[in-house]
Amino acid sequence: MLQFLSINEYMGIFLYYVYQVLRVYSYVIFIYILLSWTPLINSKFYYYLGRICNPYLNIFRGRFVFNNMDFGSLFAIILLQVLVYFIGSSLV
Repeated sequence: MLQFLSINEYMGIFLYYVYQVLRVYSYVIFIYILLSWTPLINSKFYYYLGRICNPYLNIFRGRFVFNNMDFGSLFAIILLQVLVYFIGSSLV
């Protein structure tokens, strides 16, 4: 017998998948930033990570510069983690 889900259950399922995608995306961004300090910046792997991460990170680049240090990537990760936290807390 078919059971139909209510709109709240569909919204919960949707938020769960958004939560998981954003959580993995934040890990990918963190790995991308860590690899930028290594000689691996010339590898294909770093190039493809850049293709994934740069659209989000470019929003914050150059906006939070203090004494020639760009804190845009740090702010981007913090904002993404706050979003993940709020979505995760709404699932409980």
